[in-house]
Amino acid sequence: MPPPTSFASGTVRCLLVLASMGMVGCATLIHGSSQEVVVESTPSEAEVEVNGRPVGETPTTTVLERNREYSISIYQEGYEPHHTTLRPGRSLWATVNLLNFFVPGLLVDASTGALYSLDPGTVAPELQPVDSSAVDPPMPDEEGGGAL
Repeated sequence: MPPPTSFASGTVRCLLVLASMGMVGCATLIHGSSQEVVVESTPSEAEVEVNGRPVGETPTTTVLERNREYSISIYQEGYEPHHTTLRPGRSLWATVNLLNFFVPGLLVDASTGALYSLDPGTVAPELQPVDSSAVDPPMPDEEGGGAL
């Protein structure tokens, strides 16, 4: 028969478990410090740049750190370029930490970047055709006389 454990050693174990739980934040555990962002477009096969660097053609998914702002640009020949900015906002899991007054979790989430969530999480514009009338020279009228 194993020796009986004292109340003090059981309490110490319980405190150690609770302390170790305080070393991690909810957001860090649940969704990490980076986020997948989906970039699509209509029409597809448009070039995608993040902060001026090519990352592929639509549709594509790119992984970005949650605690930074990003400029997304989408280009396709014959269409107006589309630009948008992804900004970090507070993550739902960070709010859970706040509501529970879980300060160690907030500190961990803030240090890893998991405190944030990029918004919008999906970029899916409908690209607009370039207005060809603005770039084409005027056509002469049918009677043969052109504008002088």
